[in-house]
Amino acid sequence: MIHLYSNQLEFNILRDYNYWNPDFHMHNFYEIFFLSRGNVDFYINNTKRHIMPGTLIFITDRDIHKSMLTSAGVYERAFIHIPPALIDSFSSPITNLSDCFNSSFGQFFQLNKKQGEFFLNTIQAMINLEKTKTWGYDIMLHSELLKILVFANSLCESNTESQFSEQYSQRIRDIIYYIEEHLSEGLSLEYIAKHFSIDKYHLCHIFKKETNTTVYHFIQLKRISFAKRLLAEGRNLTEVCFDAGFNDYNHFITTFKKYSGTTPGKYVKMS
Repeated sequence: MIHLYSNQLEFNILRDYNYWNPDFHMHNFYEIFFLSRGNVDFYINNTKRHIMPGTLIFITDRDIHKSMLTSAGVYERAFIHIPPALIDSFSSPITNLSDCFNSSFGQFFQLNKKQGEFFLNTIQAMINLEKTKTWGYDIMLHSELLKILVFANSLCESNTESQFSEQYSQRIRDIIYYIEEHLSEGLSLEYIAKHFSIDKYHLCHIFKKETNTTVYHFIQLKRISFAKRLLAEGRNLTEVCFDAGFNDYNHFITTFKKYSGTTPGKYVKMS
């Protein structure tokens, strides 16, 4: 049974005892997935990874994915489905709770026993609240959800540097640093390839292979993240548009809504 809250939030702990092989799919919400028992291959976009119990995965509304039990036995997992707009409504100008869904630095994290127990116990607390529906349960659900989002972002924040240095080659790290330092400029695939003296098709290949995302997608993610920081500083929309590297205001609005689930104007009002 899937538990629903206000037709927005879904969360549960599920257990199967047979082979389970769903079709590839994607959602219009974000997902945090935790494997507690089972021998599983996880497919996301063009990547396959064998995951162990204790693995936490962040899945965006743009990720095509599925999990497949690879041998007979128990398949137990916990998940939470969260609309991007709901996460944004909980965020503040200082703390962007959707940062953990930036897949540029890896979507897989191995939790220790204490961290895994915390995640499972918090999901179970949410399930219990939804079942009993005691007075104030909706506020307490928000409280438990915020615990998970803060935990998830703290986990990503503490692991970003180590994952970044271990996961990517020096060339890809150099390209990423270059992009981050030149977001306000007219970055293009050709421009970056020329700067690093490599063929643009080779650049596409090695970047996608190591980061599991395209150069264009990475640039857009970084620009929107930068735009959010500028908006939090009180900058006006036109300034933010051009300082974040968008040459067209309508394109900025469209891209911001695509990656954030809301417009820049509404984002400012929610902050």
